[in-house]
Amino acid sequence: MKYVFVNGRVAVIVRYWEQHGPVVDGGARVELRRVEQVEGESHRAGAAGFTVLPISDGGLWRADLFMVLSEPGRPCFHYHPKFERNDVGHRFELDELTASPREWIAAQLTDITGTLERAGAGDLVSSLNLDQHRRALPAMLAAVDACMAELPAAIAGYAARAATPAG
Repeated sequence: MKYVFVNGRVAVIVRYWEQHGPVVDGGARVELRRVEQVEGESHRAGAAGFTVLPISDGGLWRADLFMVLSEPGRPCFHYHPKFERNDVGHRFELDELTASPREWIAAQLTDITGTLERAGAGDLVSSLNLDQHRRALPAMLAAVDACMAELPAAIAGYAARAATPAG
């Protein structure tokens, strides 16, 4: 499931994600991306809309509240504070993020203006309705919780696949 909260020219995207590589990580991914208004061909009702831009054009900030599925019990909590050259940029780990990922992500979303400014997207702050953002915070955090709740099944499934002989 993907959850998308659009406010002004900013989208908060929350989804369960698995990153496959030398190790397999999974959990809640929270992203901030740019949104562009799309005008219809005419002024008929329903002609206008919006587009959530892809990482290459619209990525701003990301946090991965991951556990290492291939090594159950090992966290891989990190964030990307500022996207660079159309990509996520450097990965940063913080003691406070690892110690309390739910509270850390709640603080970042609560301070949406600061998070955007630190990401180099201060120009988007004026597009936000901060009252609406505050009212949506419980739903955003419920989405994070729902994605994190998928971890036990994902870890069990990974362990079962790893225990099954290939062939």
